Amino acid sequence: MGGGTAGAVTQVAPATSLARTYRYVRLAILGAVLALLVSVTAAALTAGTAPESLSAGFYTPARTVFTGSLFAVSLALLALSGRSVPQALLDIAAVLAPLIAIIPTPVGGVVPVAVHADVVNGLLTFAIVGVAGVVAALLVARAQRTLTRGVLITAGAAGALIIGFPLWAAADQESLLRFGHLAATLAFFALIAAVAGWTACAPSSSRPTARGIYAVIAVGILAAVGFLFVVFLAALPLVLIGEVVLLLLFSAFWIVETVQTWNDPDPRIR
Repeated sequence: MGGGTAGAVTQVAPATSLARTYRYVRLAILGAVLALLVSVTAAALTAGTAPESLSAGFYTPARTVFTGSLFAVSLALLALSGRSVPQALLDIAAVLAPLIAIIPTPVGGVVPVAVHADVVNGLLTFAIVGVAGVVAALLVARAQRTLTRGVLITAGAAGALIIGFPLWAAADQESLLRFGHLAATLAFFALIAAVAGWTACAPSSSRPTARGIYAVIAVGILAAVGFLFVVFLAALPLVLIGEVVLLLLFSAFWIVETVQTWNDPDPRIR
């Protein structure tokens, strides 16, 4: 009789702290999206009327959760920051997420005067903290010897947004209040579509079935972005539909990405 075991059981190595943290941050983004949807829905049910849009939740008791969720998404995206092109696009999207919360959507074609001071305060804070964040990121990259041309380009794009929106407000506040929320929202989702499209076109990034899903999501997001742009300019009562579709497609993209990277020992955006 031999001393060996006939059917050795393959041991699965436990997840590293890095992998667990990565998973939790990814799941937190889905949680933030769910919180936003639940909060706006609860406010609508309490009021007994459907909101003009999800963004109109800013003017309801859902405001705290609405803005908090967007800031949470921003911080989580930055926490996933890396050195690939998709990561750079997500870093820029992370800069746009707080702007969606700070600049409210117009209601009846205008942003109420009562919240103008809130917008000014938010943009000023955003500019100061944002510039400090970009400088800190560059200093950290230099200390880590990871200050590449790609990092500089990403930092430049982020800085342009961080400075650009407050300058827009200073030059033409009325225009910013009318179109700022829409611009930040559409740009955010366009970047998510770009990440999904990039992943779909990178054969080494995932399985063929997953690449097909990414492609469908990218096309769907771009179509919804175009739809939302048209209905907003035409003042059609269909903004809510476009926003819900965008959030669902974003969630689908994030779920697929999370499943794809769940067991990566050195997780990253593919």
